[in-house]
Amino acid sequence: MAFELANIIPMLDRKKKKGDQDENKQKQKHDLEFLAKIQPKGGMRFGDNFVRKGDGYEACIHIVDYPTNVDAKWMKTITTMKNVIVVTDGSTMERSETVTNINKSMLEQKMRFSNEKQGIAQLDAVQKHDELTNLYHQISQLGEVIKLVHVRLYVHGKTTLELEKSVGDVLTELEAQSFKGTVLLNEQEHEWKALFSPYEEQITYANKREGKGMPGLALAAGLPFHYAQLRDPRGSYLGTTFTGGSVLFDLFHKDKQRRYYNGVLIGEMGSGKSTLLKKLFLDNKIRNNFIRGFDVTGEFETLIKEVNGQMVALDGTQGIINPMQIYRSRMDDEDKKTKTEIENHSFLQHLSRSAIFYCLMSPQVTDADIQEYKKILREFYESLGFLEKIKTTGVTNLENEEYPIFSELLEYVKKELYSNVAERIINPSLSLSRSARLEKIELALDDIVNGYGHLFNGHTTLEDLTNEQVVFFSVKSLRSLEKKVFNAQMYNAFSLIWDHLIHIGEPQRKGVYKDGFDFDLIKRLLVILDESHLTINTSNPIAVDFILEFAREARKYFGGLLFASQSVRDFVSEAKDNSEVATKIKTLFELTQYKFVLQQDANSLDTLRYIFQGQLSESELRQIPSLQQGECVLAIKGVQNLTMTVEASEDEINLFEGGL
Repeated sequence: MAFELANIIPMLDRKKKKGDQDENKQKQKHDLEFLAKIQPKGGMRFGDNFVRKGDGYEACIHIVDYPTNVDAKWMKTITTMKNVIVVTDGSTMERSETVTNINKSMLEQKMRFSNEKQGIAQLDAVQKHDELTNLYHQISQLGEVIKLVHVRLYVHGKTTLELEKSVGDVLTELEAQSFKGTVLLNEQEHEWKALFSPYEEQITYANKREGKGMPGLALAAGLPFHYAQLRDPRGSYLGTTFTGGSVLFDLFHKDKQRRYYNGVLIGEMGSGKSTLLKKLFLDNKIRNNFIRGFDVTGEFETLIKEVNGQMVALDGTQGIINPMQIYRSRMDDEDKKTKTEIENHSFLQHLSRSAIFYCLMSPQVTDADIQEYKKILREFYESLGFLEKIKTTGVTNLENEEYPIFSELLEYVKKELYSNVAERIINPSLSLSRSARLEKIELALDDIVNGYGHLFNGHTTLEDLTNEQVVFFSVKSLRSLEKKVFNAQMYNAFSLIWDHLIHIGEPQRKGVYKDGFDFDLIKRLLVILDESHLTINTSNPIAVDFILEFAREARKYFGGLLFASQSVRDFVSEAKDNSEVATKIKTLFELTQYKFVLQQDANSLDTLRYIFQGQLSESELRQIPSLQQGECVLAIKGVQNLTMTVEASEDEINLFEGGL
């Protein structure tokens, strides 16, 4: 016995030494310094439905049910959720087990069909039986396999309230996509360990969660590493999407889905709207496109000077744009029309635009007053021989000094109204109603000539800007004047821009249909309207009509309109506004191919939903109030929506004087 003990004790001692050696070897396998860096700081505690850490709270949402039918890249909508870590674990089910389970399920559906008394339930059983039959054929004949899959979404919050809100948002988003997720009670420790453990280890946990079965083809079609991107053939780098894809954007790109070049930018103060607008401006300058725009606050002055553009003040200090000058206008089938027909059409369009100018300066006029003004204006031009010039030299290409001015029209109206102008004796041949209308016209013209003559009463003294690449009109000083004067001068400048568009775009439009024309050499014209709510609003229907017409017609001459404002509610204050003007503003938004929506207040969501009906998803709408500086949703009509970050270099920020 003593022999045995004497022999056993050394053996135990050797085992102990061997155990110590194994433990030391095990310790050497772990990088303790690395573990110290990555372990949870402050410790952690597992609760019923969340994990408490030193830096906040965490919960795991486990997807427990999937839609019956999914699209290609269906996992993209899950893996691109913001502030969520998505982990997918999977394993392959044994073929024999798969066939056994399918067989059991088919028998179950047969019994269900036999036992159910309601027809709908029987149809449901038949449908599921057919799906199982089809799946079995794929497995037996096409080599399909069944994958057991866990999809977990890990959500974090600084507080329990923040965590609950994040969990609720994710669950709502999953339900909107026909997925069902849940937080597994009393299993958060196992869920947290699943972050680092393979599927084979997970099924050994006490909860023994088995993955959801799905065909391997369906899982492969999910392609979770797909990323959204935009790569226009002639695009310039604008930024990156939230999924890491590049955005190479060309405002004037044209294909079967993107057919026009209008866009809108909406962003609160400091959201990056001005930087994005100037980035698009600079891109088109580099492309050698023509640019026209309006500077309301003076923030474009430095940039315009840097690119050697022209900044023209519309307060009269740098010259006058004569509203009575006749500009060329667009006409359908111009190639089939004579010069006289085109000139006559331009003259008639000028009468209509002059009537609009009259309405802007006299907002209270009636339809009868407008017709009277057009009548007297036509007679005035006829007295100057313009109707004859239509048939000979034309009326759209005369020298600036050959056009009349408002003071001359005022004198003509006085001669029509008074038999004795000096004593202001009304012409007895006039009816009371007509004399009253002419008196209104005289009063309006007198206001234009004597009140705002430095703006409107004079021949055009601005140099010919048609061939200038960059021209911006400064309206900063006009904002202190009456609203009617601001609107009238904006309309006056827009008419000049329209003339530039016709002169630049018409020769190119005709050249497109000739052999050997290089489409890449086309020079486009971009109109930038910053702080556009000053012009586009429900109290300014005339301006809305004109800009709406411009947005419709500009594409035919390779022109585009880009308008921007701080809030969508600047255009339409109420989401339920169904007035005629509000409907036209909504139509104007519909005519924009590109919609850049930067951060907006949560109060604007209903208006965004109304204006962009069907173009922004609910998840995108909910995301807009929390967008950070430079982040935006780019909605390309008929193509795709991209949630992206606009990137600007330090040199661009300094040039734009932005980033504040």
